[in-house]
Amino acid sequence: MRSDNLKFKDIFWNTLGMLSYSAVSLLVSIVIINISGSIEGGIFSFGFSTLGRLIYIGAYFGIRPMHIVDIKYRYSFHDYLIFGLKAATLSIFAGLIFILFRYLTGNYTLIKSTLLIVLIIHAAIDGFADYYECEYQRVNKLYMCGQSVFFRIFLFTITLIIVVYITKNLLVAELAAIGVEIIAFYFLNIKRSSGIFKKAKLESNKSHLLIEAMPLFLVTFLDMFIFSAAKFAIDLNLGDIYSGFYNLIFKPTNVIYLVMTLFMKPILTPLSNAYYNDKEEYSKILRNTFFLSLGIAFCFVVGTLIFGNIYLEIVKFITAGAYNNIAKDIVFHNFTLEFVVLFIAILGGCFYTICAPMYFAIIIENKQRYLLISYVLIAVLSYFLSRRFVEIAGIMGAAVSFLLSMFLLFAGVLIVKGVTK
Repeated sequence: MRSDNLKFKDIFWNTLGMLSYSAVSLLVSIVIINISGSIEGGIFSFGFSTLGRLIYIGAYFGIRPMHIVDIKYRYSFHDYLIFGLKAATLSIFAGLIFILFRYLTGNYTLIKSTLLIVLIIHAAIDGFADYYECEYQRVNKLYMCGQSVFFRIFLFTITLIIVVYITKNLLVAELAAIGVEIIAFYFLNIKRSSGIFKKAKLESNKSHLLIEAMPLFLVTFLDMFIFSAAKFAIDLNLGDIYSGFYNLIFKPTNVIYLVMTLFMKPILTPLSNAYYNDKEEYSKILRNTFFLSLGIAFCFVVGTLIFGNIYLEIVKFITAGAYNNIAKDIVFHNFTLEFVVLFIAILGGCFYTICAPMYFAIIIENKQRYLLISYVLIAVLSYFLSRRFVEIAGIMGAAVSFLLSMFLLFAGVLIVKGVTK
């Protein structure tokens, strides 16, 4: 019999797995900045946290919410896995085309292109592993999902740091880290899942899986593009040093989303069950989760006002002052530019977090096709807003364009949820 009650080990390993993403991104970026310099540090930050995340979404095709809540097994794990293998391959191909275009147009050097190619392969592996980790959750073993994420990320990170420290060569370090991650993926997912997942291959139409998943993929991809539009504008217009600087200041915004995801991820299955079996309970869970998101957003705003400058001082100290000259002599209402950028980014992240419960509710209710219309319009606006704002005001323009994009995203999700009841 299936049980939706979460055990301590589920909560513990899920939390550890989710937090590892944010911690690793910050830690590795700082290490690379200090060892390889601010240029390669900026390339890594962009490739790992921005371009890599879009490749990751392409590989897992945004299918996580659909996969996890498919508790009636309309599609078998075999169906999802074959689908994921194709999606991961295509995502790598798409990433290569993007990098090649930027290289041929003179925007990327050969070194930057090579480093980014390795990082998109890492992202595709990460996305493919997500199919196994979703299945762990679908069979009510959330702790195994968290363990897989944590140990894969941990081994990737420790290998990257050790090798880049020894060789002082980021490309060699990236290749070594991916090799270790592939081995970890085999033992944590392929080998470990044997005997746990249902082996029966149900009679299902694979084309239907693509048709159902396509709107979800487009929504998820556009969601991340909107979230990352300012970073792409910085990469194109300001260069790698500014890209690394913005990504470091931007890290707390990623933490906000991860904290919200920590609460949402375990709730998805019971929320889906409630939608099909008890609409009153469904509304209650959704309402409570929405108020929780408001509380998280409020805590981060207050926390930024109190600890924001402390965080920035720590970043400056551990990066050995690599970015001090970027904001030198620039002030804004008696605050440093860094603090204003951080605070604006936090506000944007709060809007993104508050709409998360409604976003997942729309997915569970199978209304993502309505959300897609809203996201297309917002993605177009975000692209032009970010490009123009960065051209006019640099880092500050990127932060403001991000805030505006997140507000539009928040408004779009609420409108779709409200008019499709």
